[in-house]
Amino acid sequence: MPKNYITGAFTEIPAPAGLSIIISLTMARNYAHTTKEGASPAVEAPGWRDLAYLSLTLLLGWVTFSSSSPRLFWQFWLHIALVLLLERLLSRFPLPHRQRYRLAFLGSIGLGAAVLAGGFFASPALSAGGAVAILLVSGCGAVAGGVLASGINQCFWENNAPPSQQIQQEVFRRHYETIGTPPFGSPAKRAFDILLALLGMLLSFPAWFLITFLVWFEDPGPVLFVKNSVGKGGKNFHQFKFRTMIREAEHDTGPVLASEGDERVLVIGRFLRKTALDELPQLINILIGDMSFVGPRPQRTILVRDYLIPMPEYAERHCVRPGLAGLAQVAGDYYLTPRQKLRFDRLYIRYASLAFDLKLIALAFLLVFWFRWRKDWDGRIPRRLLRLGRV
Repeated sequence: MPKNYITGAFTEIPAPAGLSIIISLTMARNYAHTTKEGASPAVEAPGWRDLAYLSLTLLLGWVTFSSSSPRLFWQFWLHIALVLLLERLLSRFPLPHRQRYRLAFLGSIGLGAAVLAGGFFASPALSAGGAVAILLVSGCGAVAGGVLASGINQCFWENNAPPSQQIQQEVFRRHYETIGTPPFGSPAKRAFDILLALLGMLLSFPAWFLITFLVWFEDPGPVLFVKNSVGKGGKNFHQFKFRTMIREAEHDTGPVLASEGDERVLVIGRFLRKTALDELPQLINILIGDMSFVGPRPQRTILVRDYLIPMPEYAERHCVRPGLAGLAQVAGDYYLTPRQKLRFDRLYIRYASLAFDLKLIALAFLLVFWFRWRKDWDGRIPRRLLRLGRV
């Protein structure tokens, strides 16, 4: 790759791109709105805002297209700015917001392809590596711009039906009356969680980016979903997941468990659920101490409140941090009853050890990437793999 693709990347941020981003963020913060159907409302006659957006878009388009040796950092910020500006221009038309975001993204990608094609003709010395680098950076910038545009106009993560402070306090009180204040836990287990979470985030970074794009492109809007769940000691915490359902999937139903074959699930969401890749953002929860790699699977606060009324002992599963993988998840299935889950969680707490955690992590990988894909699988892991106690 020629040196001029990377030299000065961090010292020569193009002024037009930086200026356009600042203007776009400032002007777009509360300017664009969508109706319930997702289309822009009736618009006023073109004004100075539209002229500013159009002028900046044309300027950036000309700068990007006419540059014979664009630097990678330059290309990234240019495409972020182009998507933001194109989305502002398209907001003046009665388009559904999903189409608006997609068209802005595709417009930026199209310009990137034109720049790449022009680079081959204008600069015969452009290597294949340089071309791939330009394409990847342009795509990353366009994706970042699309997510930023939808985040500014809507939100960056969806937090549906959060429990009221009264419900959170009631759940905590019921836990305190049953289990008191849980002990701190094993320092070795916590150190193991932190190190493995950091390693997992580093190795899975490409998957994060690809999933972000696929979720956003199928249903433009927030990429993450916040699930209000009960943590150690009965405290409510925000459990992060990649969004696998349409926006506001629980608007009419309230917080309910997803059923098999749920029509609200996105196409990419079905794959993410089957492979458990929608759980990747929970590495953040593990890193900050809300969760562990192994422990009882988190349950929604508002549902736990309903379980605690007839079954106060359900609080016992929250004597430890909730986990990304759990015994009930591995030994049972998604549709276990609360009492069945409690039985498995009690067994895990009784036999908990680092060796047992490693076994359950290995079994969780087998479950997700092997057993679930077998046509003859009966839905249960062989019992010989689930012996409790020492490995």
